[in-house]
Amino acid sequence: MNYFEITFVLDPLLPAREVLIAELAEYPFESFAETSNGLKAYIPENAFDKAYLEDLMVRNIPEQKVSLEVILIEDENWNAKWESNFDPIWVTDQMIIRAPFHAQPSGVKYDILIEPKMSFGTGHHATTFLVAQAMLEMNWHGKCVLDMGAGTGVLGILAQKMGASEVDAIDIDEWAFENMKENNERNGTSMSMHMGGAELLGSVPKYDVILANINRNILTRDMTYYAQTLKSGALIMFSGFYAQDEQDIKDAAADCGLEFSHSSAKEQWAMMVFQKR
Repeated sequence: MNYFEITFVLDPLLPAREVLIAELAEYPFESFAETSNGLKAYIPENAFDKAYLEDLMVRNIPEQKVSLEVILIEDENWNAKWESNFDPIWVTDQMIIRAPFHAQPSGVKYDILIEPKMSFGTGHHATTFLVAQAMLEMNWHGKCVLDMGAGTGVLGILAQKMGASEVDAIDIDEWAFENMKENNERNGTSMSMHMGGAELLGSVPKYDVILANINRNILTRDMTYYAQTLKSGALIMFSGFYAQDEQDIKDAAADCGLEFSHSSAKEQWAMMVFQKR
């Protein structure tokens, strides 16, 4: 399959890049690669419409400069092109998220291999980074975990590498589902993986921790489903939304019997932790 690569140059870079990612995600773009001065977005040739680029809201940000270039990437060059835009991510000096074509580091406690296909969760995005960073401060031994909206499966893989006894990983996207299965095998983990949404969750309290890195609208819509599967005293970690949306998440969580614990932010994105009362 051929892909179009759209390269955006943004001045200033933030918050325009985050606005642009959120906006393009509404269209059939399958992957994004953040650059030092903007963003590269990828979309199948047969799904591309120039109209997607004509009325971008990011252009309406006061004093924002936006330029773009569109090129066609032939199928045989896709992997090499995508790999060239994927750098390893150091979450801490004890954890790296890297691709199989990166050199294996020495002395790293959590070395996670993610094939950089077109699924969310490579660690480049601030929300994945925030959740992974918070996870490193927690005790996962023997925990039953749900990775909701798992994408590449990176967070569920980390939970299991840190000692979780059972990890369920769910994503509604077929491409992400197939990618997480490959990454699960690549990392030698044994997650139970399912394709679908919140309708797959039961009503029996099962989980010690839920990881939900999706977006504000889905989180608030499906929060009751998540909450009913949490054990009393269990934790849920939300991310995938802007720091300015924290109050909306708090309000929805309170209605579901979830008590706010703490939060963190990076590049205007937020991660919040709640406990089931």
